[in-house]
Amino acid sequence: MKKLIPISVVLLLGFWIGCGDDESTNGPEEPTVVRVIANTTVSAPTLSSADEDVWADVDSFLVGVSQANSPKLRPPEAAAYPPDIYVQAIKKDSNLYLRLQWSDLTFDAYPNHYKVTGDTIPPIDFTREYTPPAYEDQIFVMFDSLLDGGYDAWNWRVLTTGGGGLGKGCTYQDTMTAPTADAVGTVSSSGAVENPPKFGQPTYAHKNTSEFNHYILFTADTVHWDSVLYTDIDTIIFGDPPDTIFDTTEVHFWETTGWKLGQKVPGWLIDSSFASRTDEERGSRWDIKAVSVYDNDAAQYRVVLCRKLNTGFVDDINLAPVDSVKVKVGIFDNQEEFTPSSNRGFSDDFWIILK
Repeated sequence: MKKLIPISVVLLLGFWIGCGDDESTNGPEEPTVVRVIANTTVSAPTLSSADEDVWADVDSFLVGVSQANSPKLRPPEAAAYPPDIYVQAIKKDSNLYLRLQWSDLTFDAYPNHYKVTGDTIPPIDFTREYTPPAYEDQIFVMFDSLLDGGYDAWNWRVLTTGGGGLGKGCTYQDTMTAPTADAVGTVSSSGAVENPPKFGQPTYAHKNTSEFNHYILFTADTVHWDSVLYTDIDTIIFGDPPDTIFDTTEVHFWETTGWKLGQKVPGWLIDSSFASRTDEERGSRWDIKAVSVYDNDAAQYRVVLCRKLNTGFVDDINLAPVDSVKVKVGIFDNQEEFTPSSNRGFSDDFWIILK
């Protein structure tokens, strides 16, 4: 025979459980892990813009960013900036597209640049800037791919990778990053090369000289320090009877007018043709396509990155057969290298759901 418990006892027991100490019985609330759902139905982005219409139909997910997230800063460094990042994902035509949006009050895109100092009357004198604010904004999208805690990382920098429409493939381990190598043989060059100093002055400038005011200096548009832009011809008349002679002066970019005090000449040269090379030529180090915009009004970056789900390179994570992957994003405000003392913050771990 079943044992019956009097209903009064049941009610009393229920009242006692309901009035217990919530803190001691329930414990702290578990943190919510963000799941970024990759859209598989919209059209593939063309990478013509970071603001293509297709992204309006893709859900956006907010992920927190913190100085306390690993890898941590060495205190007392600056607080992480910004506090969060928006992430969108598209899986289409064997590619993964990520769109990332974050706030940044300053547009830092002139690593190791030159600037006009002293007099603006020709010849112009330039000074090389090596230290902040001579770095650049950048991000790392880090895919948890190695059993020993390493990551396959996509590194985008506003000038030295993004200026050429690319991101850089890296591995992350033991608080350091290094360029990846692959079985095919990653090219050692890139789409960005340093604008070297010539006696402390820029070796190259834009062919439009002082009229150029942009952070991307394409190699096809450059003139060399020694290049003659044009020749001035002065007519001199003297003597009686008068005689005429012509005096010629060769003019270089540093001898032109119109320069303003503090005006910048980029410290890097961008090869716009590099991104169009074959996959084998670019290798796993340069197999990430990128397009970006900095919105001055919103003080916000919007960056779209794209890589094949399976690149075929042994050092790249193969996303083709998996349902999901754990990711974190590192945001670097005007930083040069991946160091524990840099002004940066990392996002919480989140998952990208691919199927």
